[in-house]
Amino acid sequence: MKKSAESKLSSVSLADQLRERIADGRWAPGTQLRQDSIAKEFGTSHIPVREAFVQLQASGFVTIVPNRGAFVSAMTTFEASELTEMRVALELLALDAAIDAFGPRDEAAVREILRNDETAPDVDAWSVDNWAFHRTIYQASGRRYLMETLEAIWRKTDRYLRLVWQLERYQDVSFSEHVEILEAVVARDRRTAKRLTKAHILAAGDVMQVALREARAM
Repeated sequence: MKKSAESKLSSVSLADQLRERIADGRWAPGTQLRQDSIAKEFGTSHIPVREAFVQLQASGFVTIVPNRGAFVSAMTTFEASELTEMRVALELLALDAAIDAFGPRDEAAVREILRNDETAPDVDAWSVDNWAFHRTIYQASGRRYLMETLEAIWRKTDRYLRLVWQLERYQDVSFSEHVEILEAVVARDRRTAKRLTKAHILAAGDVMQVALREARAM
C-alpha cells in the first residue's frame, strides 16, 4: 500500500483495525506484531503503530514485552470468567435502568436487529448483531458512563464470544434467548427480563469456557 493522505491512519483508527484482526482470530494469541510490516501495510510511520500497540495493551489485546516486541495477548479461562461476571453485574444494572423507559421506537429497532440476526451469514455478523441487540435495549437507560463502560467490556469480550459464535448450534440458542428477553422487556416484566438476561450471559460464559479448553487442547 502506497503512502498517501488517504492511507495514513491515526493511531486510534489503526488500533481499531488491528483489534478487529485479533478479535476475529486472524492473529492468534502469541502472534508477534511487527512494526515494520504493519507500518508498510497501512502506509504509515512507526509512530502510529507504536501508539496503537500501547492502546491495545491498555485494553488487554496486546502484551508488550521489553526488548522483544508486541504480541497478541493470551486468552484465559480466568479472564473469560471475570468478563462474564462484569457483564452480569453491569448489564443487569443497565437493564434495570432501561426497562421503564423502553418505548416503541426502541422495540422497533431491536426487532430489526433480530430480523437481521436471523439471517446473519457468518461469525462477524453474529457478533455485531449480538452486542447491537443488548446495547439498543440498555441505551434506553440514558446512562452515558455505564454505556461507555459496557462498550469497553464488550470490545474485550468480543474475541472470546467469537469462539462461541463459531459453534453454529449455539447461535440458534442465543437467538431464541434474545427473543424471550425482548418480550419480557416489552411487557415491562422486570424480574423475568433480568432473570433471562443473567441466564443468557452465564450460558454464553459456560460455552466460552468449553471453547477455550477445546482450543487449548487443539
